[in-house]
Amino acid sequence: MKIETLGDRLSARRKELGLTQQRLANLVSKSSVSVFKWESGQTEPKGATLFALSQALKCSPTWLLFGDEEQQPTPASDLPVELSEQEKKVLRLFNSLPESEKEAQIMQLEARVKNFNSLFEEMLKVRKQQQQK
Repeated sequence: MKIETLGDRLSARRKELGLTQQRLANLVSKSSVSVFKWESGQTEPKGATLFALSQALKCSPTWLLFGDEEQQPTPASDLPVELSEQEKKVLRLFNSLPESEKEAQIMQLEARVKNFNSLFEEMLKVRKQQQQK
């Protein structure tokens, strides 16, 4: 069953994962008022915030925005409880670095994520324009 609005998808997924509006707000560094406004359809999350929401809710940003059936998130009951092997590998590698190098790596990763978010935001704008035609 397709959930029609971004707010409805956000609310349903948040509840499925057992998150309060405040907890979700904390996870994405926003206020609970922002989460309320997104869920009630008063505003929409943009760019990096949308991507942070998708990570917190363990779903794709395109599913949140458009409800794409092929992008349906994994049911909460089927989500892994522990870190994936890839996540464990990243942590092992990071922890093996000297302290002086860790901050540089974090800064590089943050820059890459920022670039990805900018690209993603542009792609979403194009998709929205195509849907309006």
